[in-house]
Amino acid sequence: MASFTAEKLAESPAPIYRIRGSGGDSYLLPGRDSAIMIDSGMSAENIRTFAEESCSLPVPSVVNTHSHFDHTGGNGFFDTIYGTAGISRSAKNTFGGDPALYPLDYDFTIVKDKDIIEIEGRQIEVILLDSHSPENIALLDIQGRALFPGDEIDSGQVLLLPGYAEKPGQFHAKPAASIETFLGAMYKLQAQRSRFDKIYPAHNGAPLEPDYIDRYITLASRLLEGDEGSSDCSGRGYHAGMGHFPLPEANYRRYELNGVSLIYCADLIWDADYARPQYEPATELHRASAQSIHL
Repeated sequence: MASFTAEKLAESPAPIYRIRGSGGDSYLLPGRDSAIMIDSGMSAENIRTFAEESCSLPVPSVVNTHSHFDHTGGNGFFDTIYGTAGISRSAKNTFGGDPALYPLDYDFTIVKDKDIIEIEGRQIEVILLDSHSPENIALLDIQGRALFPGDEIDSGQVLLLPGYAEKPGQFHAKPAASIETFLGAMYKLQAQRSRFDKIYPAHNGAPLEPDYIDRYITLASRLLEGDEGSSDCSGRGYHAGMGHFPLPEANYRRYELNGVSLIYCADLIWDADYARPQYEPATELHRASAQSIHL
């Protein structure tokens, strides 16, 4: 299992492991008699076996923060897969990869906002955000006092791209989140501030301090007040050679402020802007994903 690495990022008040492989970072949260994963990466190798070897406990379940395949590719190695209905609709979209390489014969156990996912000695609370992707969630580890936002908070950049195809030939399952929607998601996380000490995102390093939420609130507020970002969307770990980089005709911008950055569609500032039709793919990955649905 050399393609994975494990690192213990916290011991107290409860252990937190980060597992890295192909795709986004996954997290392993041990309880008394078993453990649970947050996201499953994108490796075709068995991440569950590696996780069990890392913590010396069975790891029967995983919960997805959102539907993007770099977070869901290993789902089929687990007995129970938790996610919202929105996550379940495109979690098996392989982003143009060969579906035969991945274990995709599984079903979701659907969770909703404020649900508690429980293992022995550990409770994980679902916080519905519906911003970075359709019905994406953050997860609050109550005993570990840790927030797992998936891709909704990041030290490099947060991407507000449309939802990926849920059926063959479909470019956008849902338009990108507006700045107004993103700001609402940040306020929802800020309301839980007294319940966590660190933030563990899926890309560009962890842990982060809770003030990242305040910084993103300030950034989004400035955009709603009329500030505009640059048409050059490139930044740390994000460049035009990537399949999920916005196409020029999609009218995306990058706005940076106080050490945080947001990639957003300049046509979707307020929720009322959703009335604007979007027909062309936002990225090359949207084009590829429209043809790679595992039904």
